[in-house]
Amino acid sequence: MAASPSILSLQSVSKTFPGVRALADVSFDLYPGQVTALIGENGAGKSTIVKILTGIYTPDEGRVSVEGRVCNFPSPRDSWRAGIVAIHQETVMFDELTVAENIFTGHMPVNGLGLIDWNTVNQKSADLLKRIDADFAPDMKVKQLSVAQKHMVEIARALSHEARVIIMDEPTAALTPSEVAALNAAVDALALPPPGTDIMSQRYYGHLPTAQCFRDLLDHPAVWEPMLEM
Repeated sequence: MAASPSILSLQSVSKTFPGVRALADVSFDLYPGQVTALIGENGAGKSTIVKILTGIYTPDEGRVSVEGRVCNFPSPRDSWRAGIVAIHQETVMFDELTVAENIFTGHMPVNGLGLIDWNTVNQKSADLLKRIDADFAPDMKVKQLSVAQKHMVEIARALSHEARVIIMDEPTAALTPSEVAALNAAVDALALPPPGTDIMSQRYYGHLPTAQCFRDLLDHPAVWEPMLEM
């Protein structure tokens, strides 16, 4: 396992719904700059973990720690403040706005007069897109982008909030092979300099080459690293 301290840790997390044991004593760690693939069949608990980490569900047992500090997430806003951001299969963006406007919606840089500093918006957006090897400009309208490119905008938006953990839930389910390759390249670039960490669930396990660590929820003590032989 990685030598650096973990960014996020689940310790003996369990969750039960009426008649269903969704998670039973699940533990694992996420490390800076490491891409982790969360795998398992339907019903294994992948979505439940994502919802616990993003403040939608509260675990019945166990604890979640961020950088060694035990955290409770009563709401999605609390997990966001802790640096945990989820990117879902269906992106939520404003198609008629530019890439840069979507990245900084809600936290636009302003100048001394309190007006939006568009030069800073565009330059910071360009820097974020370059970090993930995106091949489109910040002044493009989002409606002009492919599905994979929209996922990249979501990644850049998360980075603009200084996210420490980026959860990508079924990111490749609706992508073509070429779009999968483009998204894999973005994830690889994101993992190069810490702090980013990604969890990829369900359909992503058809494209495991980009991950360095694998977490199987059907056999939760098992963690494989580095890459699985394909």
